[in-house]
Amino acid sequence: MIQRILFLLFSSIFIVSYAQEKSFKHTQPESAQKGKSNFHGGVKVGFTASQITKDGFAFQGFNKFGGYAGVFANFPVSQNGKWLIQPELNFIMKGCKHTAKRDNDGNIYGDDYKLELMYGQIPILVKWRFFKGFELEVGPTFGILFKNTNVEKVNGYDNKGAPPFAYFEFSGIIGVGYLFFNHLGVNLRFEGSLLPVRKPKARDWLFLDGGQYNQTFSFCAYYQF
Repeated sequence: MIQRILFLLFSSIFIVSYAQEKSFKHTQPESAQKGKSNFHGGVKVGFTASQITKDGFAFQGFNKFGGYAGVFANFPVSQNGKWLIQPELNFIMKGCKHTAKRDNDGNIYGDDYKLELMYGQIPILVKWRFFKGFELEVGPTFGILFKNTNVEKVNGYDNKGAPPFAYFEFSGIIGVGYLFFNHLGVNLRFEGSLLPVRKPKARDWLFLDGGQYNQTFSFCAYYQF
């Protein structure tokens, strides 16, 4: 629920800001005046920290680390070049990890739990370059789960009988970044599922009445051509 509220809030701010930007008259950037293209492409690589929430409540923490890589293109949609549309094609690892704990008497409680999910994603982002290389971004992303990487283990054993994860994921992205010298940049994002990625087959399965959702922080470095 929190990620959906944040996504809608940031989306509203971006839409209002973009409308105000378009209401003023701007001169074309120098590159556009000379007939040069403002279209850019690039590659990115980084890592993720993720968790799964149950019925909207986090129960594991951002303990599952994974890889993140992709390609992107962007092009300006405002005359001053501050507003851009950026489609991407990414491979991203998500999931959840929890380690059993020991109390003061040495007793073990909880389970060792590990869930690995890998998605191919197509984000469609609106970017706002608001101050000397700083960027804000927001938008939806559509993901496909790779079947062969869906691994869920409890205490080292496959969690048999658990409901399957959906092959398709619909999420929202909110991020901030910084672009150095028009080529090298860094980016931090939060991504949350807007629809459940797993629903229980039976109503009483681990009390997942509202289903489970991915939540992911990702950090990457990118190079823009």
